Amino acid sequence: MYFHTKTIDQVFQSLDTNISGLNEDKIAKRQEKYGLNILPSEDEKTLFSHFLQQFKSPIIYILLLATFMALSIQEYSDAGFILMVLLLNAVIGTYQEYSASKKAKLLENLIKANAIVIRDGVLQEVDSRYIVPGDVLIFEPGTKVSADIRLIESTNLMVDESLLTGESVEVTKDALFLSENEKLRIPERKNMLFAGTYISSGRAKGVVSAIGKETEAGKIAQLLSKKSKAKIPLLEKMEKLSFSISIVIGIMVIILFAIGLLKGMTFYALFLFSVALAVSTIPEGLPVAITVALTSASLAMSKRNVIIRKLAAIEGLGACTLIASDKTGTLTQNKLSVEYFISPTQVYDKNTIHEAHDKVYLASVLCNEMHYKKVEKGGIDFFGDQVDVALARFAENADESYITGAKSYRKIDEIPYEPINRFSAVMVQQGGKVFQFSKGSPETVLEHCDVTEEEKKKILADVDAWALKGYRTIALAYKESEDDKKINLNHFSYLGFVAIIDPVREESPDAIKKAQKAGIKVVMITGDHPNTALCIAKELGIASSDSGVMSEDELVAWEEQGEDPGTLKEISVFSRVTPEQKMKIVIAYQKLGHYVAVTGDGVNDAPALRHANIGVAMGESGTDIAKATSDIILTDDNFRSIVNGIEEGRRAHDNIRKVIYLLISTGFAELILVMLSFITGLPLPLLPVQLLWLNLVTNGIQDVMLGLEKAEPGLLKKKPRSPKEPLFNTLMLRRIIVAGLYIGCISFILFYFLLEQGHSEESARNITLLLMVLFENVHVFNARTEYNYLFNIGYKSSSMLILLVIFTQVLHITSMHIPFMQNLLSTQPVSLNSWLFLSLIALGLVLVMETDKWLMLRKHQKNEI
Repeated sequence: MYFHTKTIDQVFQSLDTNISGLNEDKIAKRQEKYGLNILPSEDEKTLFSHFLQQFKSPIIYILLLATFMALSIQEYSDAGFILMVLLLNAVIGTYQEYSASKKAKLLENLIKANAIVIRDGVLQEVDSRYIVPGDVLIFEPGTKVSADIRLIESTNLMVDESLLTGESVEVTKDALFLSENEKLRIPERKNMLFAGTYISSGRAKGVVSAIGKETEAGKIAQLLSKKSKAKIPLLEKMEKLSFSISIVIGIMVIILFAIGLLKGMTFYALFLFSVALAVSTIPEGLPVAITVALTSASLAMSKRNVIIRKLAAIEGLGACTLIASDKTGTLTQNKLSVEYFISPTQVYDKNTIHEAHDKVYLASVLCNEMHYKKVEKGGIDFFGDQVDVALARFAENADESYITGAKSYRKIDEIPYEPINRFSAVMVQQGGKVFQFSKGSPETVLEHCDVTEEEKKKILADVDAWALKGYRTIALAYKESEDDKKINLNHFSYLGFVAIIDPVREESPDAIKKAQKAGIKVVMITGDHPNTALCIAKELGIASSDSGVMSEDELVAWEEQGEDPGTLKEISVFSRVTPEQKMKIVIAYQKLGHYVAVTGDGVNDAPALRHANIGVAMGESGTDIAKATSDIILTDDNFRSIVNGIEEGRRAHDNIRKVIYLLISTGFAELILVMLSFITGLPLPLLPVQLLWLNLVTNGIQDVMLGLEKAEPGLLKKKPRSPKEPLFNTLMLRRIIVAGLYIGCISFILFYFLLEQGHSEESARNITLLLMVLFENVHVFNARTEYNYLFNIGYKSSSMLILLVIFTQVLHITSMHIPFMQNLLSTQPVSLNSWLFLSLIALGLVLVMETDKWLMLRKHQKNEI
């Protein structure tokens, strides 16, 4: 039912209530029928749910398959190794995500909201969760509206609806307003209050028309039930990587079985080779390394007031190509501020504003309904109507004595602000002097000022010019009075008007410029007027003219014409946007190929946050529903933190590439070694447990440090990588093939040579295993950079990596001397000369990879010429 179209009597009749409120019998029946007054929300995940979530990955499924294969041939040590790494990965991921969810929970408003209700003629305070349709509520300044309300009485009522609508300017409400238009926008329904909004000033009485999911906020929350099609890039790429690995394993096993059957090999021997093949192909250490890389980035961001609710989101933030930002409270302060004072002869900005006439400040403070209190640490805390608070701050910035000295003026008479009058006035006395002050819309205030028609036209032309810039204008006037009993609205002296706006956050312009230099498009989505939006966008550097702004009418036309994504290519500002339209804009940009990060703090932002690739909620000012639907929470509400997050995300992506390159190239080398031995009829060059030792212990320790590498210089000066770019681009494939062929072929030649020289299989495997360990110790340094020569990159930040390389080599040599490890890994000690010889062979890998880089760079330079 559209209650804004109903008279007060019709509302009472429809809701079966009256001015005295509901009786106990009706309350009990309605509570049973409608339930609690709460918004729909997702259940909080338990610790066990977070733990299970860590196993929902294709690469994990492959590892579990390998575990079952090892168990089937009673290779319990192999199975134990794999299960150990899966458990370690799950514990790390669970700890990070569960901790983040707990931090996010602490940000929610834990204080129960109460409502002042009239029930059976008695005024009482109740938990807002238990109010029902038909309850009659009382509202005072500062009250949070906890349900949708049809007003029945109102006095000077102003409401902050920014968290619901995105509009920063407060809205005037009037119980006597009535409209026949059922389709009025929320801010235009002057006789309604909505759940999630706040009373800024004035008083009111109203009847509850809707609770919970039936409120306007609840309807927005229900948009969240639509499943988002957006995926985080890392998850998409890992799915493709897992699929590729599965295909490679499947093809290799089929080839192996075909060749083996032709050779007359037993099924058990073929199965043993299959297990070895699977173990060599699957990068067992990859889940842990990726988790560590993302956890490292997450910890770095937590120090910058950013909570990462989903680990993969940090890499996804680094992949974003477009940030769709809310304006109010995100790019701006959600706090109205007087930016200019325009007198008939001069424009005062923030640097010269203190030079204005002292009556300007007295008018701002005395003709004002704000309240204030002294703060312990110094300064003044204002509260009340945002316009009144802005005027009080304006006077305080000139001189704090205007605020404290206001008490010396005795109030004689007052005309409070009424929307229908569009002005307020006050008469005060100090000593033997009496003054009258007036403030309000310039058109109204000028009516009781001594100005000529020509002066009036000029002033109103100035007012229109500032309004077109997006400013809200309030005129001020005064006169010394001889009448000490009643305000007389004649012969006032016009002082000028203030230009008020919701100012941008100090750090926002630089943060946006930094994002744009990183190749990221920034668009602003707001519920404000197009002029206001354009003014803010120009100051932020998002738009330069109105051609980049899409207004309410244009948005509606865009929807009616099929929501063509191409229409949005040149648009960077969207005004008068509804929550559903914001969601559609995000989806349209995704269809254009963008990975979209959405920022927001209000209920109106929640659907877009859910459907974005990365949802970023404000922690301080954000609503619970916005936080619950986001991937990332900024605890300081600082847009600059998003840009820091993008840098950390790009670092995480680069480090993950390094880890994948190391693991896949060494895995490819092991595959070459096993397949060459099989094709030539040689025995297994390495046992499955030895391959696991290489993959989990040697690589598994080193690759963790690769995941912690610092960002390369100029990371944010690069264009964002294409969202469609696979992990295996041409460069990585080339390097994997070159490194894998060298390691695999040289290791096979050594194994073949040792067997030819009369070494036993066990001895040949032992020496081959040592060479593979040395190869991996050397190759980790090749993995540190894709483009630069090794001698051009610093090593100061990689001291831990160097220590771990030494540690893994010592660990392996030690295992060759400990009886238990000798039995487990089938190893034995080797001479120092043999170790030195194998080390020289391994160092040859550096020469090969550096030569390949030189050839690649030379070819690139020729192509440029």
